[in-house]
Amino acid sequence: MNFVLYSCFALPPGAALYTLYFILLKAGLHRESLIAKCAVTFLSVASAGFAVCLKGGNPLAEPAFWFFVLCTGADALLGIYFIPGMLLFGGAHFCLIVWMVEMVSGGGNQMVWTSVVVWLPIYTFTLILFRKELQKLGRRRLPFCLYSALLSASFALGLTVPFGAGETYLTLALGILCFFVSDMMVGKATLSSLPRWCQKPTMGLYWGGVYLISAALWI
Repeated sequence: MNFVLYSCFALPPGAALYTLYFILLKAGLHRESLIAKCAVTFLSVASAGFAVCLKGGNPLAEPAFWFFVLCTGADALLGIYFIPGMLLFGGAHFCLIVWMVEMVSGGGNQMVWTSVVVWLPIYTFTLILFRKELQKLGRRRLPFCLYSALLSASFALGLTVPFGAGETYLTLALGILCFFVSDMMVGKATLSSLPRWCQKPTMGLYWGGVYLISAALWI
């Protein structure tokens, strides 16, 4: 029931702002489009805070809440300065990792180690995928590799959480999968090139991922 209420709250304004973002982008209003872009993610900040409060918690003490706050800030920064924006997203993933480690630790240390084993091939995949771009990054190579490591770690933990914390967290795993695929597309579009039509599915996957991750707080 909570998930249904959350969906009713988040989806209509999210869809409207998603549409507005691309209308403004097409019109060449880049600053205004950034406001719409951040507003979509901020819906998850509000949703996460509300969900934590309903459970009697303090949002400011929850790593998951700060994940959404940092994602919102990174949305704005990424459109202006790519590397600082990427590192801010890295901070967001660190918060997400802390939250998920707390969940899977209930399943014993074995679950944490399983996620480490899963992380290694995922991280290797990202380095292989961007092997050509890495050669051209120069001093930006280190922050890129650091962010890729954090992104891969959150993805690996996301795949592990349903086994350690229960199948109800499958939405979280799916959300992080969407986030991971979206980030791979953003990286390729920024450092190399992707067709222009990829913008909409890229942002759709990102916001869909944020929505599903936020939905996990309502479980």
